[in-house]
Amino acid sequence: MESTFYTNSAAAFTTQETQLQQLQSELASGKAVNSAGADATAYIGAAQDNSQIQQLAAEQNSQTNIQATLQTGTSTLGQATTLLDQLQSIALQAINATTSGLNYQALSEQAGQIGQQLLAFANSQDPQGNFVFSGTAKGTEPFSQNSSGSVSYNGNEGVSSVEISPGVTVNSALNGAVFMDGPSGNGFASVSAGTTNTGTATLVATGVSNQAAAGAFQTGNLAITVSFSSSGGTESYVATQGGIKIGGGPVTTSTNSAMLNLDGIQFKLSGAPNVGDTFVIAPSRPQSIFSLVSGIQSALSSPGSTSAQMAQTRQTLENALGGIVQYQNRFSGASAKAGVILKSITQSGAADTTLSTADQTNAAALVGANIPQTLTQIEQQTAALQDSLKAFSSVQQLSLFSFIA
Repeated sequence: MESTFYTNSAAAFTTQETQLQQLQSELASGKAVNSAGADATAYIGAAQDNSQIQQLAAEQNSQTNIQATLQTGTSTLGQATTLLDQLQSIALQAINATTSGLNYQALSEQAGQIGQQLLAFANSQDPQGNFVFSGTAKGTEPFSQNSSGSVSYNGNEGVSSVEISPGVTVNSALNGAVFMDGPSGNGFASVSAGTTNTGTATLVATGVSNQAAAGAFQTGNLAITVSFSSSGGTESYVATQGGIKIGGGPVTTSTNSAMLNLDGIQFKLSGAPNVGDTFVIAPSRPQSIFSLVSGIQSALSSPGSTSAQMAQTRQTLENALGGIVQYQNRFSGASAKAGVILKSITQSGAADTTLSTADQTNAAALVGANIPQTLTQIEQQTAALQDSLKAFSSVQQLSLFSFIA
């Protein structure tokens, strides 16, 4: 009988100690279910929630990195736009012909400095050290300049699709095309003066009268030549394309101006052309921001001394002003596109945070321990075990062997 008593008591003590250890384990881990064997449904459900939490954390890390890259990119493009505004001001000063030869040199130096600053901006790096405008070649410096001053692009135009939220992907790669492929002139036509011109005229594209015709000219390969002649004291122009006359008319010498409408593009003729002077209107083609700035710098460094030479300089600068506007629009568009992605990331980040919080709450509800309740149970279980030990001790003293003794 005494043997049975000891056996039963030991088994009861073991059960109580096991229960106490289980409660203490729950308190330490914060979990009431630590294995599938304890509660398969709760364990699997919590595992799924935790897996999604990890995925969301990875996506939020991607969001942070992409935000850093795009924010650097938009900030850089904003600074580059400010430089273009300065370059525009420089060109306008020279066009207005209010500067001396010495000032032209100063303006040329300023244009050169702007070119170097633009090159530095184009090689910007984000906080992680990645080159912002190198496409997917993040470790490659995108732009390099050779000894002659020519700038080359070393990056790529790859697309980096990154998931920023379940089912939502964005292209996180910015490439150097934003600095390299801006159209010359007004985006449709680029005008240059004949090198042998002796007059003071300039010809500038001012607008578009027929979008389809202008687009066809821009995508084509045939340039337009505008030449001037005089008959009976009346000066006139003739526009030819591929040897075929496409326009012509008188030039109003009293106002030294005329409006030309050629292939859906409007041009303003200012100043006084001489007989034999010519202008070539070529379809706009991509030019890098660096070659645009270099052209302005070169024109300002050698503006000429005669009225005809100064007119050719103004022609170069007038045409370059159109290119500056193209890049201003280009930078603005690229910044706006990045801004849309940044807004999407912000929205996805907020949604991911909400979803992650819900997953954590659900996982805790499935397998988490009720800490206050667990503490109470530990106190109760400890007290019960102590009471059992006291009772065992008391009964042991009343055992048959103690009584006989």
